[in-house]
Amino acid sequence: MLTVGLLTTALFCNSERHYRQLEHERIERTPAADITELIQARLNTTVAILDAVAGLFNTNPKVNRNTYNTFFESLDINPDNLRGIQGIGYIGVFPGNERQAVEQAIRRDGQPDFTLHPQRQAEQISAIIYLQPNNWRNQRALGFDLLSEPLRRQTMELAGSTGEISLSPAVRLLQETDIRPQAGTLLFRPLYSNPTRPFSSGLDRQRRLRGWTYAPLRMGDLFNSIIASLNNPDKEGTAVLVYDGNKPIRSQLLFDNLGLADSNRLTHPTWVPISIANRTWLVGIQIDHRRVSPTGFSGNLLRTGLLGICLSVLAAALAHSLVKGHLAVRDALRLEQNAARERALASAVFETSPLGILVTDPDGVILRVNAAFTQISGHSQLETRSRKANLLRSGRHDQEFYSQFWGALLQQGHWSGEIWNRHQTGQIRRHDLSVTAVLNSQDQVVNFVGLLRDVTDRYSQEERMRHLATHDPLTGLANRALMREHLARSLALAKRQQSRVGLLFLDLDGFKPVNDRFGHSTGDALLQAVADRLLSSIRASDTLCRQGGDEFVLLIPDAPDLDQLQALASKLQARIREPYPELPAGVVISASIGVARWPDHADDADGLLDAADNAMYQAKGSGGEPIAIAAPRATTVARAESSDATAGAAVSGGSGG
Repeated sequence: MLTVGLLTTALFCNSERHYRQLEHERIERTPAADITELIQARLNTTVAILDAVAGLFNTNPKVNRNTYNTFFESLDINPDNLRGIQGIGYIGVFPGNERQAVEQAIRRDGQPDFTLHPQRQAEQISAIIYLQPNNWRNQRALGFDLLSEPLRRQTMELAGSTGEISLSPAVRLLQETDIRPQAGTLLFRPLYSNPTRPFSSGLDRQRRLRGWTYAPLRMGDLFNSIIASLNNPDKEGTAVLVYDGNKPIRSQLLFDNLGLADSNRLTHPTWVPISIANRTWLVGIQIDHRRVSPTGFSGNLLRTGLLGICLSVLAAALAHSLVKGHLAVRDALRLEQNAARERALASAVFETSPLGILVTDPDGVILRVNAAFTQISGHSQLETRSRKANLLRSGRHDQEFYSQFWGALLQQGHWSGEIWNRHQTGQIRRHDLSVTAVLNSQDQVVNFVGLLRDVTDRYSQEERMRHLATHDPLTGLANRALMREHLARSLALAKRQQSRVGLLFLDLDGFKPVNDRFGHSTGDALLQAVADRLLSSIRASDTLCRQGGDEFVLLIPDAPDLDQLQALASKLQARIREPYPELPAGVVISASIGVARWPDHADDADGLLDAADNAMYQAKGSGGEPIAIAAPRATTVARAESSDATAGAAVSGGSGG
């Protein structure tokens, strides 16, 4: 009831306020339309007078002062039409080097005190020669070179280049003094030699320009006379503002009869743009707010609103006493419905959760599990009922683990981590477990809630990815990156323990013919068979790597002497040469093997690999012995020459290869 009453009151008051706003706008629009119409009419009259003066100059090329004054008096212009129009004049334009000649000619014409000012050097100058009525204000302007002032020059050049009437921006008229000066504008109409002959170009128009007829306008006098001529009962106390341009900018203010510009008294004016020649004026009208407020508020409206509020409160109080009992019953029913809805939601979340959930009592006896727990553990709800949660124990965790588990759970109320659990089938699975203690109002544990997620497959996938990153996918051997890692580790350990590191570089001979003859599938099977034979012939501590294609590298940490490494190479070569009954008949293969040992043949890992690789190429190119030992480093040549006969024979054999 309160809402309906207040809303009805608000709607009524808002409607009344809106009506008053529209009434305010209507009252303002009427004088705005009248003023803009009068402005346009006054300026049209001025343009007509300028056209008449232009007609005088076009028909009489030798107009003098007497001719001009006589013509102006013959116009018999109504003084009311000239209010705000400071004068009607003629501006001549001359070459800059004819200044003195122009002054003398005008002085002879009846203006003995005529002087061109200001003095300036220019190709073209202008001068106000005639200006009527001949009062003291207009006499101040005679002889002035309007082209010397930028704003006036721009408007004059625009009129001259287009042949159209042009209106200047706001300027300070030459007729103004420091006593109550008014803003002003200038209206220009161009005059041309031989005006009846068409213009061939813009340059021709400029060349034939002989001057302008013009009218200086005093904005204060102009708009005050327009306002005074209004036949409108609402004009009393009405503010009128006029700006040059389409925005109310202070620097472009032409008229402000009540001084409201940029004050907080200017609140809701009605703005009307009007086009004057080449410019736009913005006229603002604001009527006296005491008559009709622009916001629509009034004393009657306030009283109406207060009455509506009082009636709404009274109706609401009566309604409240009637529905209070009904609300109490409805609230009780709503609370029960909400509780039932929350229980149903909690049950749905419990049953549909992708995480396995089990709830136990403080002793760890299972009270309830969800479907996801049954799927993860393999134990049904019936099997878990009244059993302890340790039915999942895998046996992989010691007593210390469970002590830390219960310690964190009882002290902090929460434990999370990974745990190994036994599936109902006996399979050991890896689970992500989070257990939280549920407390009552006395901070006593009443339940434990566990969230279980099986992460076994994820870890298996990660292990497979790590294996693929470090092993050859075809043979399962270590790849080049893993071999280099083991080589760097073996060299670092050998430096500390003063031991040796051996490296065998194997390249299969005859592999390409097998691949070309029997196909890539047979070639892959051959590489796998070679890898299996090599692995079965080396120590567990050695690293066998498939370097790429049909090349293998064997890393031997804690390597024996060169004779034993050469013997191992012979053993591996013999294993490779053995027949492959699982492959097609005709598959025959052998290997060229390069042998190198640190520090005999290199300083670092790259050098040792290069030494073994070079030795392998020596063996492959020898045409005889397919095993070659790397040449010793330059720093060990002297020591090699004094070695025993067996070592010498081995080095000699490697060099011969």
